[in-house]
Amino acid sequence: MKLSYLLRPLMGLCVLLLSLGSLSAQRTVLGQVVDSENTPLIAATVQVKNTTTGTVTDIEGNFQLSVPEAANTLVVSYLGYVTREVAITPGPMTITLATNQNLLDEVVVVGYGTVQKSDVVGSVASVDVDEATAIPTTNVAEMLRGRAPGVQVNLADPRPGGTSNIVIRGKVSLVGNDPLIIVDGVPYDNINDVAPEDIVSIEVLKDASSQAIYGARAANGVILITTRRGKEGKLQVNYHGYATIQQLTKNFDLYNGEEFAQLRREAQRTDNNDMYLDDEIIFEPQELQTLRDGDYVDWEDLVLEDAVIQSHSLTLTGGGENTKVYTSLNYFDQDGLIPTSGYKRGAIRMNVDQRVTDRISLQGNVNFQKSQQNNESSSLNFINISPLARPFDENGDLAKFPLGEGSTTVNPLWNIRESDNQTETTLIDLNFVGNYEFFPGLSYKLNSFFRNRAADQGIYRSSLHSEGDADIQGLATLGTTFYREYLLENIVNYSPEINENNKLDLLFVQATNQRNTEETSITKSGFPNDALGFNGNATEVRENSRNVSRRRLVSFLGRVRYNLNDRYLLTLTMRADGSSVFAENNKWGYFPAAALAWKMHQEPFLSNIAAVTQLKLRVSYGSTGNEGINPSQSLGVADDLPYTFGGVTAGGFAPLTRLPNPNLKWETTTTLNAGIDFGFWNNRLLGTAEYYKSSTTDFLLDRALAGTTGFTVTRFNIGEVENRGVELSLSYDVIRNENLRWNVGAIWSTNRNEIISLDGSTDENGEPIDFVSQGLFIGEPIDNIRQRVFDGIFQADDDIANSAQPDAIPGDVRVVDLNGDNMITDLDLQIFRENPDWYGSLNTTVAWKGFDLLADLYFVSGALKLNPYLADFNLGGTLQGARNGIRVNYYTPENPSNDFPRPRPNTPSNLFPLAVKDASYMRLRTLTLGYTIPTATVSQIGLGSIKVYATGTNLFTDTEYKSYSPEVNPGAFPDAKGYTFGLKVGF
Repeated sequence: MKLSYLLRPLMGLCVLLLSLGSLSAQRTVLGQVVDSENTPLIAATVQVKNTTTGTVTDIEGNFQLSVPEAANTLVVSYLGYVTREVAITPGPMTITLATNQNLLDEVVVVGYGTVQKSDVVGSVASVDVDEATAIPTTNVAEMLRGRAPGVQVNLADPRPGGTSNIVIRGKVSLVGNDPLIIVDGVPYDNINDVAPEDIVSIEVLKDASSQAIYGARAANGVILITTRRGKEGKLQVNYHGYATIQQLTKNFDLYNGEEFAQLRREAQRTDNNDMYLDDEIIFEPQELQTLRDGDYVDWEDLVLEDAVIQSHSLTLTGGGENTKVYTSLNYFDQDGLIPTSGYKRGAIRMNVDQRVTDRISLQGNVNFQKSQQNNESSSLNFINISPLARPFDENGDLAKFPLGEGSTTVNPLWNIRESDNQTETTLIDLNFVGNYEFFPGLSYKLNSFFRNRAADQGIYRSSLHSEGDADIQGLATLGTTFYREYLLENIVNYSPEINENNKLDLLFVQATNQRNTEETSITKSGFPNDALGFNGNATEVRENSRNVSRRRLVSFLGRVRYNLNDRYLLTLTMRADGSSVFAENNKWGYFPAAALAWKMHQEPFLSNIAAVTQLKLRVSYGSTGNEGINPSQSLGVADDLPYTFGGVTAGGFAPLTRLPNPNLKWETTTTLNAGIDFGFWNNRLLGTAEYYKSSTTDFLLDRALAGTTGFTVTRFNIGEVENRGVELSLSYDVIRNENLRWNVGAIWSTNRNEIISLDGSTDENGEPIDFVSQGLFIGEPIDNIRQRVFDGIFQADDDIANSAQPDAIPGDVRVVDLNGDNMITDLDLQIFRENPDWYGSLNTTVAWKGFDLLADLYFVSGALKLNPYLADFNLGGTLQGARNGIRVNYYTPENPSNDFPRPRPNTPSNLFPLAVKDASYMRLRTLTLGYTIPTATVSQIGLGSIKVYATGTNLFTDTEYKSYSPEVNPGAFPDAKGYTFGLKVGF
């Protein structure tokens, strides 16, 4: 992908800005910034009052600043401490900052505004951005893993440019559980559309009180991301670059050549009176030759290769009293472990703040990205190919059929070479904000947003590819997707000055949102040659489709926040949403919420207890909605139905599939949340504990209809799903002195998801009926596995004849007869819960002089997954010796294993019960060691700061689940561990 057109304007801007400067008489001010315990404060800001001249302290809290002769006051600030104005004095200065007792009173972003953290009444979790961005990836979702309680991140696609699924406090719906992503006040449909280097803060809204302000799209939680903005002061230029080597990580082995041959021998022996057959009978001539030569194939080693990531980011920030600008240029390039896979992205962001008058201010935010994703060929299946193959012919060229011309197994390297699959995406975001202050306390904001994403995909399988050969003569698919989103918000905020003990904040918003999607696809074949790939002309159009959709949302919302005596906090919220996706009778949904908080540490009976820095109780209750259905699903949809009239075939349409439901209404989630925030010993120990219970009613579900109705399915509202859980977050400064800082943090979350009811129908015994075909069972979670219970392997001395499986033989799988009727039927199926019992993280940071260390452990306990690679024939799980697969401890008369059955030529019975496996794991996700060169040293070469670091990612995983990652099965793109070396330079 060519990015020169991105570089040229920015480099010109760099040259222009770097050339600007001013000359005046100067003097040097020296000093040190410390806290109340005389501990140096690293990176504290020291600035000359009413100017743009400033610096930051070094690792020992020292600063050196050239100031104008006329300067007489410094402004010194540090996050979590009270800002001071200090008179400039001759000689070295010692400046002491006091801790802000109100939980450091940092500002937290909430819906349509900000609030001091001590005044938060809802469940809002802030993410440490510096720690989160230590992972070398564009997958912002992965940066949230283990960073906020109640936020579960599951790997969806580990390939370059891949994604992860974010679930906040359990699944609440059957029609989508993705949270709403808000970046700088506007919605993003993809969290990865913001560059990690641009992020300055991330907040997660988890309860109804904090979410209700976003109403219809907030039922699954809200993630608020704020990007960097320009600051008043001299131009600051920063560079951050890193390179990563990725290597395969896994928790299983495949059978090597000798082991695979023995597996086949054992399978044939089972049905041959326990006698081995001659190799000449069970192996092909080519395989026999390979056995004699001992020249076996390790397909993983042959197909997979180490991959490289490189990332470069250049940011410029600065401005004056009225104009502030932040600009960034980001370039990311990642190769995949599988050849031909990769991802490249170039991005430019510019955030501008302009004060026009004392009453009028403007903001403009532009985000431009261009990316290219290359996917490897499909139909690889290299895990399951026999190691007795020959991937190359006698001339050293690739062999299409490595098991011989009579086989249909295709060499994965062949298909990789003969395929092309690339998607180019162009994204433009334009956000304009206008602010007008009528008088102090009353303001109006116009927030407008336009997003345009165009994605072009081309897939080509050449005339030699297994999917494009024979009579197909090359196969191509071309697809184009356009996504456009429009948002217009009118926001009025009123904060009247009542008195010191009574603070009131009123918010009213009217919003209009529209999302348009256009998708076009065509599949063609019959190419005269492969030279032009999917850009060539074809003789046959095999398929073509065109889908256009539009959804609109009109909203009105209001919020009241009241603070009494800085002790008692109240927030009331109400939002009304009208959505175009619902039928005429129920387009509007109404979502109220209320929250109370009590700052107990402000009470007289606690104010004199020195150990208690802050103690706050919170409770909230409210509702949010979900409109996550396709725009046409409440309507009658006409299907393509050509007909013949007068001997001529004509195009026609008829409603043959979906029965319209004019009463389809909103899915509503109501949540109760109770929490406590605490800080002890000058906030050396900080923590939060929360309990929540949410209930989703009228959830949206497709239901099959009898053929006599003339339709096959309809969408309707049914049932109830409940989520309840507990969340804990702790942070403790073990050591906090002049030379050493050591912090330990922990996050722990648990969630119980349960279907309370479905459509209310009962059987002849009055028992509620489950939706078996859809995998929905009352009293069980949404994510479940319905399977028999594995009970080991029948042994030679077992009483098989009197068991529930009298036809079994030693070495067969034994399952539990749950109902005790001495038969194995569907009544013996059990529901297994896939979701973990709990998940969490343990992290520690150490800072010593110029060195800093970060270690992050992530835990998942009690999760279950069905691994088809232990049970499915096509995936090598049936122990027949026909396909390779995961090496297991299988049963033989000489090795009476109780883990896996005896191999046999035919598929053994009851394999899938043993494929339900514990997917718990512990992983060292991040280990980072960095060193910041002292300011006095780097200033001698004209630089502001230099930091070098090394990071290891996914270095260690402890799990019993056999896969490349315990979150995906072996057939997915392989996960990787990485070794990163990075450099940060401030100019």
